[in-house]
Amino acid sequence: MSRSELSDELGRQLRTPFDQVLTDSNRLRIQAALHGLPQSGSIRFTALAKALGLSDGNLSAHLAVLAEVGYVSAEETYTGKRRTRWFSATAMGREAFEGHVQALRIIVDSAKLAERD
Repeated sequence: MSRSELSDELGRQLRTPFDQVLTDSNRLRIQAALHGLPQSGSIRFTALAKALGLSDGNLSAHLAVLAEVGYVSAEETYTGKRRTRWFSATAMGREAFEGHVQALRIIVDSAKLAERD
């Protein structure tokens, strides 16, 4: 059994902070889906629920958290009396997602570097 210490650099990289809102896997998946849309794109609530396999209640609760911190914006349109809710990632949400993904990449890349040493 080989024993070793982590390098200072590896330790520093492994302390890269995550976005606490996006550590929830469902919120991360929602933000990823919205991030994958064109910059000015939006998606219907029902399409998002279907794409992610989330119940309406679960999706609604997570969207509320994302909207509260400013990562998601919502718009309502009406066709007659029928309401459609559209969701999109805000600039802040896109930035937070990129930062969170970067932190994940650093950790994964650090583990790969440690394997080679």
